[in-house]
Amino acid sequence: MAIEINVWIYWLFCVIAMSLIIIYRTSWTQPLLSQPAATTQTTTQTATNKGKNYSIALSLGWLSTVIAAIGYILFIHKYENGNYEIPDVLMFSVSNGILEQFMFVFWLLIGCYLGKLFAPDHPRVIFGLGFTVYAVFSGLIHAFFWTTVLPPHEPVSVWMALVLTVMSFLWMWLFWRHQAILAIISMHIFVDFFMISHLHFTWFEPLQALLQNQHLG
Repeated sequence: MAIEINVWIYWLFCVIAMSLIIIYRTSWTQPLLSQPAATTQTTTQTATNKGKNYSIALSLGWLSTVIAAIGYILFIHKYENGNYEIPDVLMFSVSNGILEQFMFVFWLLIGCYLGKLFAPDHPRVIFGLGFTVYAVFSGLIHAFFWTTVLPPHEPVSVWMALVLTVMSFLWMWLFWRHQAILAIISMHIFVDFFMISHLHFTWFEPLQALLQNQHLG
């Protein structure tokens, strides 16, 4: 395995965060998530609307994830290839997709906890602060950790950063509103696979060259 020791250490902290979320899911995790609002609708109508809203959020989540993966492999240029083999990429994608997503959720919940302290009756404030705390952590971990571990590559553009932000927002919304942890883990694994494959192999370089030639032409 060519996966760096620093990554394994990071995953260890992710396991701790995941364990806390699971162990305290009843007393801490669940109360911080979106709660059903009082309504005059029948149970059937409520279930139908909830299912429709989930389908829309799930579709948007996958759409943003696919766009982020395509944008990354087409527009992010690397300075050299990494040394992962295919088993390393598979191991990284699955492990990081699961563990880091729990770490992201952990910081979302920290923010939601703070939001509930300041504005217990305002779900938008609770989620907004939760997403803000998560976004700060995500930005810091990518800026100061992943940039030192991943093969050298150019920083993301403004529009790519916007796409990743929208994707992240939808991931966190899917968890907070619909508790769709398996769905967002799948999305994380998907995007990690394509991003890591791009940084370690030459698979997508012909597509970048074709795009660049068309742009110059």
